[in-house]
Amino acid sequence: APRRPENYQDQQMQEMGGQGETSRALRTQDDTPPVSPLCIRIQVHAEGITEALLFHVDLLASAIRQAVMIKDHKSFLKVHPNTFRGQAAIEWLRGHAARALFGSEAEKEKNQQLSRSVALLLGQKLLAVGVFRQVTGSLTKPLEDPNALFRFHEDEKEGPLLNCRSIWFQNAREPLLVVSELLYTMLSLRLKYPDRDIRELEELNNFTASAAELQLVNINDLSRIQLLAFFLNAYNLMVLHAHVVRGSVDGTDFKSQKIPFTRDNQYMIAAYNYSLAEIEERLFCRMLRAKFPKKSDKSRAPEPRVHFALSLGCASSARIRIYQPETLDEDLQQAAVEYLTTNAPKNRMRLQQQSQGGKRVQEVMLPKIFKWYKDDFGFSKQEILAYYASFMPTGMREELTEVARTNNFIIKYDKYDWNLHLGKACSEVVRQPGRQLLTNAPHQTVAGGGGGPRRPPCSVR
Repeated sequence: APRRPENYQDQQMQEMGGQGETSRALRTQDDTPPVSPLCIRIQVHAEGITEALLFHVDLLASAIRQAVMIKDHKSFLKVHPNTFRGQAAIEWLRGHAARALFGSEAEKEKNQQLSRSVALLLGQKLLAVGVFRQVTGSLTKPLEDPNALFRFHEDEKEGPLLNCRSIWFQNAREPLLVVSELLYTMLSLRLKYPDRDIRELEELNNFTASAAELQLVNINDLSRIQLLAFFLNAYNLMVLHAHVVRGSVDGTDFKSQKIPFTRDNQYMIAAYNYSLAEIEERLFCRMLRAKFPKKSDKSRAPEPRVHFALSLGCASSARIRIYQPETLDEDLQQAAVEYLTTNAPKNRMRLQQQSQGGKRVQEVMLPKIFKWYKDDFGFSKQEILAYYASFMPTGMREELTEVARTNNFIIKYDKYDWNLHLGKACSEVVRQPGRQLLTNAPHQTVAGGGGGPRRPPCSVR
């Protein structure tokens, strides 16, 4: 390949909508801390020469937006708004790669195939990091399908990836700090505007931009306890964010929406798309446990108290807390006690009435969650009742333990209230605001890409 001119980098910036001065500014930012923009590195071997090309993702995305036609496309009687043809993007990338590799010889026929291969690889990388997503077309080779449609994430209005309205191009901070700040901000937003649709507020736009930082957090080095705290916070954050984006209103019956809600609402976390259902699977390991013999120790739930920490925002859901690894056991215990003692008066009255009436078979009332996920709490009704009893006040705990020991009881279940009550779900942040966030950590967040200075995290005063 011919040697590039010394000012090639400035020429590339000009071709993609930038200026030479912009390039020099990026190289000499004396007044701001250095940042690491997201780049794609590709090695090309041709005619005995190996050359490495580095492509700036933010610049590529901006240039492709200008090169392709973004409009409403119709496919199989369905209109897909704000989409573009993948082939148009690949053709622009082919020309750009050819000029980067071969300069004045870019249009020679022998160089076209190699340039197209580089373009397809670039397109796959941009698709993988979330610059745009596939809407229609081939599932195996979408970028080679001439009819495939794609949509940039900033053009998504009601897409499933709630934190991908913009792409995070800089280094992400500690994952637990990021998710804690975001959850605290969302809880505060819900409490600040309890009866208002906040979808059009600038505060929500700032929050959504800051939530993009989760795209690039590194969770690989977290311990088991840290991962548990992280995904508990991420789950509850996604629930609240989804309710806001979907315009949910308190008092709405949520029962029929539960399955699509947990399946369709997603966050990109550490470059992987997690739905609420997938986070539940990660927390409870049900598919992994199913591989072991039933009622064996390895088939038990790793931490049943997680059920009392997850919230769907319903009246019968748990209150949302912000969990930190240092106090996770204490907070899970407190959440379980708070959730389970709400129906303790019913059981105390039942036990007293049944004892006075001389009934042989005792009736115990448990929350409906013990019916849906009974294998997570024990493999027999005695185990389940003993587990429930362990969270009761001392006197009642002894009575229930004795009932479980005699095995002369039946379990009935409380009715689950599916009506949304987001105000109740968010109320815990008011009770313990001081210990919600990590302290003594750098507060740096940006919204979107670029090489500019970071802005402080979004917050509600």
